[in-house]
Amino acid sequence: MHATSNLRTLKCISLLCMILIVSYLIRNSLVSLNENHSRNLSTTNFEGSIDLNVITNDSFQCVKTKLLLKEYRTTVCVHNIRKDTDVSGLIIRNGIWEEHLVTRIVRILSMNRQLSFIDIGANIGIYTMYAAKLGCKNVIAIECFRPNVERIRRAVQLENVQNQVIIMARALYNKSNAYLSLRTNIANNIGSQRLNAEVQKNENDSLVVQTIRFDDLLPVVRKRDIREAIIKIDIETSEHHLCGTGEQMFSQINIPFVMMEWANIKEIPARANLVQEFFVKRGYIPFKSVTCEPETEKDYRLWHTQDIFWIKKTHTHLCKL
Repeated sequence: MHATSNLRTLKCISLLCMILIVSYLIRNSLVSLNENHSRNLSTTNFEGSIDLNVITNDSFQCVKTKLLLKEYRTTVCVHNIRKDTDVSGLIIRNGIWEEHLVTRIVRILSMNRQLSFIDIGANIGIYTMYAAKLGCKNVIAIECFRPNVERIRRAVQLENVQNQVIIMARALYNKSNAYLSLRTNIANNIGSQRLNAEVQKNENDSLVVQTIRFDDLLPVVRKRDIREAIIKIDIETSEHHLCGTGEQMFSQINIPFVMMEWANIKEIPARANLVQEFFVKRGYIPFKSVTCEPETEKDYRLWHTQDIFWIKKTHTHLCKL
């Protein structure tokens, strides 16, 4: 009887040990996996592009957007509205942000299937995700703020459009592979940051970002056989870097339409002059973003518009779609 009791005790101890060992192995496996996910905004085929198949271990809300043109709806992953009332708050409440501008891009892309889309300053990716959802074969999102990048990646995975989208985790700047600090631009808009100063590399700080020149996209363009593209750019007074670093891109592919935030950069004459001269020299006409009518006023300081469309003279029909 006593021997039987001891045998049972030994069996219980052995079983308990097995359970503890298995639990330990599982725990360490998960920890290792999570560490890999949290670190990995890793580059893939192109320098600066992130791996869209890595699952982030961050937790955030993803929502369905408003139906546009009676056909197109997508997914966007948002910030906590206490930190981002401007973009995430509007998307949560209304399913859309900058509706008239997003609709313009959707209309152009849906009626010109040969066009690719480059989203510079993608924020949490509402333009990127609509472009991908409507079937655009090549969508390049350039976004430097890591929390935004993670949200775009999650949305891409939820919509299963990994083959269409490339996310470049970089800030557009006048040199490649520098490191810049970011500073808060708009209160209650965590996803909107301005470039600050050059600093040392710091992978643990989401406010330290690596840079890219626009011409650095040429390997991507060639690999994906991109011949025509439209651009949306909103990078908080740094839009001039598109022009200062994009000579080859604008020469080698057809870019008939550029949607650019204008209200802030026009207050910095050196930057605004560079932009205006760049586009005028290449045969672009400035169009008002609300009415899609040409700007007749030559003094850009008198353009009373938040955004401007730079459209090639040969493609002004894009405002009539």
